Amino acid sequence: MFKIPPKIEYVIEKLTKNGFQAYIVGGCVRDILLLKTPHDYDVTTSATPEEIISVFERTVPTGIKHGTVTVLIDNEPIEVTTFRTDGKYSDSRRPDSVRFVRNLKDDLSRRDFTVNAMAYNHNNGLCDLFEGQEDLKNNTLRAVGDPETRFNEDALRILRLFRFASTLNFKIEKETFAAAIKCAPLLKNISIERVMAELKTAITGDNFVVIKPLIDCGGLKFIGIDTCPDFDLIKAHRQSPNLCLYLLLSGKIKVDLKLSNKEKAYIEGLNKIVDMPITTKADIKRCLAATNQEITRDFLRLRNSDFSILNEILENKEPYLIGHLKITGNDLIEKGIKGEKIGEILSHLQQKVIDEPTFNTKAKLLNEIK
Repeated sequence: MFKIPPKIEYVIEKLTKNGFQAYIVGGCVRDILLLKTPHDYDVTTSATPEEIISVFERTVPTGIKHGTVTVLIDNEPIEVTTFRTDGKYSDSRRPDSVRFVRNLKDDLSRRDFTVNAMAYNHNNGLCDLFEGQEDLKNNTLRAVGDPETRFNEDALRILRLFRFASTLNFKIEKETFAAAIKCAPLLKNISIERVMAELKTAITGDNFVVIKPLIDCGGLKFIGIDTCPDFDLIKAHRQSPNLCLYLLLSGKIKVDLKLSNKEKAYIEGLNKIVDMPITTKADIKRCLAATNQEITRDFLRLRNSDFSILNEILENKEPYLIGHLKITGNDLIEKGIKGEKIGEILSHLQQKVIDEPTFNTKAKLLNEIK
């Protein structure tokens, strides 16, 4: 079952031959046990950062303070992290200090959930000290050790809990759930970027409704999410992450969520057309003119409309933008038209052509100007 990529296996074998323990750990082990292909592999080892650097020819000390060294194998970066225990967490996010250890159990004990606290190598097999494999079989998310301690250490784990519950379609063990809700006020200490990254992934899961108690208790009020969205609608439109984000926010950005320019433009664009009619081909062209193809397509999804008319417009390259007109502002200037009048006339001609595409000839448009 545990087929490890050759370069990852090479790193583990080389550390082992040099007298150190080394394993793949965390999410990659979980995914393999779930018969999924891991997105990436994390390697953990008893070697200190200095010892890791001494073993391999090419390394980058990317997070050496916390024990992480990037090993380059044929220019492929592989993160290798020393077994460690964490010191006090004063900011509810990262430990103030870490202590490197030689014992794998100490390292696994500090991790968030049992399903993420397993390690594996070919020599020793699966190391599962907290019954993570059993929790995987039961589709259950459970904190490692005392859940309240885990969430007080790093509040982002609360959102990771609900993200995993959504994307893996798992249930949350009752004590872990109770601690997450109790510690929810700590989320305001987490950067908006990290909060939104977790939520954007969570909304694309099959079980996003699991987050309802976190919203109900006010856990996301600090980012402007104080009422529950339509979970069924979000589930129905998981193929469009931007539309899911729009539905989560109810189309309203109440605080600075550090969204990308594209995400902001998407929300503003959908708000612009959300009340427009879409009963005729001209209606759909006006939506396209006001926004773009992606937003118009998602708007049709939202209204349970088919895409046949939209596809016909795009396939036939029917005009709907001012740039599609067979005349330009220069043609109007040649006719002696100046200033704001140029924009007004082009906008008028655009609407005429949207209603009647055959009107889009230079002769007819110039005649209309008269």
